[in-house]
Amino acid sequence: MKKTIYILLLLCSITNSLNAQVLKRKYSNGFRYQILTAEIKQEKSFNGDQGVFVEGVVPNSTSESAGIKEGDIIVEINGTAIADVSTFTSPPLSEITVGNPVVYKVWRNKAFVQLTTTAKAKVNKTKQGIHYEYGEIKTAFGYLRTLLSKPVNASGKLPAILFIQGNMCESVIEVPEKDPYEQFCNEMTLQGYAVMRIDKPGAGDSEGKFTTCDQMTFNQELEQFQTGLESLMKNKTIDSKKIYLFGHSMGGMITPILASTNPSVKGAMVFGTLSTNFGSYYPEIINRSLLQSGNSPEVALEYKNYTKEVITAIFDENKTPQQIIKDKPEYDAVLQQVFGWNEKDNTIIYRSLAFNRELNKIDPKKYWEKVTCPILTIYGTSDFEAIDKEYATAMLGWTNAKNAKHSKAIILENTDHAFAIVGSMEEGIKLKHSGNYAQIMQDKFNPLVVTKTAEWLASF
Repeated sequence: MKKTIYILLLLCSITNSLNAQVLKRKYSNGFRYQILTAEIKQEKSFNGDQGVFVEGVVPNSTSESAGIKEGDIIVEINGTAIADVSTFTSPPLSEITVGNPVVYKVWRNKAFVQLTTTAKAKVNKTKQGIHYEYGEIKTAFGYLRTLLSKPVNASGKLPAILFIQGNMCESVIEVPEKDPYEQFCNEMTLQGYAVMRIDKPGAGDSEGKFTTCDQMTFNQELEQFQTGLESLMKNKTIDSKKIYLFGHSMGGMITPILASTNPSVKGAMVFGTLSTNFGSYYPEIINRSLLQSGNSPEVALEYKNYTKEVITAIFDENKTPQQIIKDKPEYDAVLQQVFGWNEKDNTIIYRSLAFNRELNKIDPKKYWEKVTCPILTIYGTSDFEAIDKEYATAMLGWTNAKNAKHSKAIILENTDHAFAIVGSMEEGIKLKHSGNYAQIMQDKFNPLVVTKTAEWLASF
């Protein structure tokens, strides 16, 4: 009986906490998807250019109530064409609230069908052994949703990890249980750590009326995680002397900045990040991925040089993609294929020109040299999107020597950028471009990412 009362009180406290917040739970589409590929379009006999392919449907969600099925192609929601990921995180779709009508235009069995329902609220997470606290932080560009996961049976003040995600704009909170980020954060919580995640503007419950993730600047993103770090430090249930940072991919560029400007941070961890500024990094990644995909050295070098020219024009000459194409029309294809240029939103690699220009000014080495806490660098040998093994080790020498004995580089064999075990780098690239990769990265999560991280944290 006492246990039942405790659970009821806990549920009431969660409800009261959410009711007292500015942010309310938004509606949830509740489907997992991937961007359309030529293979999917051919298989489904679909000739359109816009839409997303449904890989799965979440129970008790808006899409399930509408009758959305795995294998559908969702073309429109409430008359808004689904162009890319940013469509979901930008008005008008980001402003749909619980109870509003939702109309899906779907391609199914070689014909369009219309499915209608009302918007359902996102369901709060539950997992045995973990207590989830939905919170918020206030930034200069709006309120952002936070999720703090805590081990249920812990006593006293908890050590905590601020998780800093990569470049993409999707929610890191509203994800399925087998999502790589979800698996990492949950497993680290079960290791005894409180773990905080923060959704970027327009993602999940976070506000997107002042800016959205794809239009925000790098400095705004830095503010987001600085504010999150400060909220952890002020949290009375957290041990402020045991707060760590974990940056994945582009989040690894923010990690040394925060660690160098917040000396109370006890440790800084990065997985699959950059060792140079973006302009130096990206041509090398394009060259490597093309070679590993079976292209000739001549083709790889050609596209590497194209990439360098575009980077010089955008970052050094301050040109827009439109100006580049006006001067050299043949670069239209390069901007779209290599940089993912979206003319409608004027974004490259899913982010604004302002974001990328500020990012390009960041030399991570200069910040790592100011870091005084121990660092952990993790590199997967199949990760073609990040630093190589040599840089992962070299980064240890960039930080303050007094903590060198606690700093460490870990090399995870056959592991890719999404923490998945995929075989060699060449095999990983093939899987990345297959239609099954979304499922592969969920099913092949490498548990060593968690165990090695936890071992390092316990070592000092």
